[in-house]
Amino acid sequence: MLKGKTHRLVGISLFGALGFILMFLAFPVIPAFSYLKVDFSDLPILISFLLYGPFGGIMSALVRTILHYIQTGGDMGYPIGDFASFIATLSYCWPAYALLKKSKTQKGAAAAFVFGTISLTIILSIANLYVITPLYLRILNFSVGNLSEYILAGVVPFNIIKGTIISIVFLMVLPKLKPWLVKQNRMLIND
Repeated sequence: MLKGKTHRLVGISLFGALGFILMFLAFPVIPAFSYLKVDFSDLPILISFLLYGPFGGIMSALVRTILHYIQTGGDMGYPIGDFASFIATLSYCWPAYALLKKSKTQKGAAAAFVFGTISLTIILSIANLYVITPLYLRILNFSVGNLSEYILAGVVPFNIIKGTIISIVFLMVLPKLKPWLVKQNRMLIND
């Protein structure tokens, strides 16, 4: 059923659009860094990875990112934020998917999500240290003080919390998705 090119293209696009919609359900988790917000847009992207593989997951993330950029009207800081969101999604979903694909147990799924969270935290910390935050600072002309301290106090804890929340929610949703994933021959986790 998922083998038709049109069906695949529509599915990838729909998961990207659903991710875009879920971006609006964002909330801050660290009061001192209220502009860093968790949203649930990674959930449909991860499902797209499971159903369509890495290419489908990446394309769904790209659709979500482009839709968000268009919706914001191309404001000055949004290309940076949208780029960071795209990198964050791939940093979490791709490693989690790779381990989910190899593991067939709940314990393996939990390990996959821990690995995804660690990957998200490391990659986004490095990207914020050398690219993302310096671009924000230069373009929007503001300061965060010592950049390394900012990364350790805000970015690292935020990404650990975000990865943990997304992982828990996905593990809660997985039993509801299981019959559908089995039907699509994409169930990666056995009982």
